[in-house]
Amino acid sequence: MAIRISIIIPIYNAASTLQTAVESILAQEFEEMELLLVDDGSTDDTPSICHQLSRLDTRIRVISQKNAGICAARNRGLSVARGDYITFCDDDDTFLPGALQRLYETAEREQADIVRGNYQLYREGPDGEFREQKHEPGMICRMWQEGYAAFLQNSGPQFVWNALYRRQILEGVRFDERCRYGLEDFIFNMTLYAKTDRAVYLPDNVYRHYEGAQSTSVCQTTQALRARIGALGPWMEAEHSAIQSRCPESERGKVWALRRAEAITFLMHQLRDANAPAALRRYAWRTLRKILSGYSAHALDFWQGTGQNKKKTAALLLYQLRMQGLYDLFTSKQCRK
Repeated sequence: MAIRISIIIPIYNAASTLQTAVESILAQEFEEMELLLVDDGSTDDTPSICHQLSRLDTRIRVISQKNAGICAARNRGLSVARGDYITFCDDDDTFLPGALQRLYETAEREQADIVRGNYQLYREGPDGEFREQKHEPGMICRMWQEGYAAFLQNSGPQFVWNALYRRQILEGVRFDERCRYGLEDFIFNMTLYAKTDRAVYLPDNVYRHYEGAQSTSVCQTTQALRARIGALGPWMEAEHSAIQSRCPESERGKVWALRRAEAITFLMHQLRDANAPAALRRYAWRTLRKILSGYSAHALDFWQGTGQNKKKTAALLLYQLRMQGLYDLFTSKQCRK
């Protein structure tokens, strides 16, 4: 049987959630696939669950490695994947019904290297309940037709689990294994956008992401926050490279201003949510300013970013005035999507 799609699940201590994630994939009614369960050195019952699941369906393969982080686990999956296309699923998330068929058919019809779909986000509250965080889905968009800026605006945050990738375009591209606490998705996608503009965004929901209180999406420690600060350099380098490849010279300043706004807002959120101490905040902003100073930008480019939503407008203005600490005064409802 031909393998059309390889689904890679990086797994670590997911005994309570893995089966639900796997069942959401097996229920896709998409036969021509393989499911790669990459166990990243779990210390709970996860390994035995992986092997139990593999005995239920011959399309499931189990790969084990010493603990090295989510990027290393995804890279291990990429090294053995055989599908024409590749996608990813976190070990506590689910694909929505019909998602793989929708993504695959779009990729084939459009001859796209990347197809992104919309997603549902459920965030865990203080009471332990998960509640959906609504966001605007954007409009259908083809990068080679509507342009790079329009594609980014419509497709939203550049995660990897709501996208399908042609395996050929991934040749030579891997996740940055230094990013053990986030931002690896953004770097990975921007690196790909520097290689191809054959990307499509669909506003259809294809994936449900659960952000728990202990999720890597939330900075819990100083170590995690410092790691994200350290990843800002590779992220901005990938962003800048993609802009140079995808945008005509007349548009580069405007798009770079928007991506700077994305980084500034991201860092403000991280520092606020982690309740970072003053010394770490100063270090974070010195680091970002040094990184951004390495890229030429017209002084007026700042104002090109103020067409964003209120959150990004406030973030840019406070950053420009060196008063970014005031961003903490915004309520969680105002600042979160």
